[in-house]
Amino acid sequence: MDNRIKEKTKIYKPEITHCPLCGTKLMYRYTVSNKVIQFYDGGSSRVKNLGYSCSNPDCTHPEIIYTSQTASKLCIKGYTYSAKVLATISYYKQKHMSRDEICDKLVEQGIEISDRNIDIIYEKYKEKLEMDYKKNIDVEYNYMMREYGQIMISIDAISIDDGKAKLVSVRNFFTSNQIGLHLFEEKSPNDYDFLDEYLDKKWNITVIATVRRITGFFPEVEKRAKADVKYIHYLKY
Repeated sequence: MDNRIKEKTKIYKPEITHCPLCGTKLMYRYTVSNKVIQFYDGGSSRVKNLGYSCSNPDCTHPEIIYTSQTASKLCIKGYTYSAKVLATISYYKQKHMSRDEICDKLVEQGIEISDRNIDIIYEKYKEKLEMDYKKNIDVEYNYMMREYGQIMISIDAISIDDGKAKLVSVRNFFTSNQIGLHLFEEKSPNDYDFLDEYLDKKWNITVIATVRRITGFFPEVEKRAKADVKYIHYLKY
């Protein structure tokens, strides 16, 4: 008898069902990612992110592969830990906690990780946190307008350390390119001033947000620009 425990698997499809360019129904192409992810609550599951593209051969971009924004929020490319685990490590490092202290805190959560791996993860993640998001906005927005005739961005917000801090991720919806990543202690609405750069009124922008519930962060998004905000709700993993 095979006594191995069967791995729990969660399969995600793109939250949109029709092509944002021509309106034709999307069709499955291939699995974009398939890996086991450790979550902040100590659990681990296999996450499959399925890629779909437009079924209309006459579409201006039938080659674009659309993936699940929820899956992208849960797991970051190149890592086997959830985005919340990565953000927590970065937050504690910025608070000058030692890697041994961080390792102990994560082990208490049931997360298997070595102290050396904490340093490696932080150094890689730090590059994303320090990227020139203002330059990226200009490059990515002009690219989207040129190639797709519209701007669609994905915005995710994750609470850290019992709500003391927030991680905000902004990506190009079409290509999933990271435009900016922001990690900060949440103290006042002014902490979200960086959103004004993303939601500049000179751009016609659609914001896609995958959420379980509407928190105080998203009203900040709505009031800072006349962006079309589309909420896609999903159940707790």
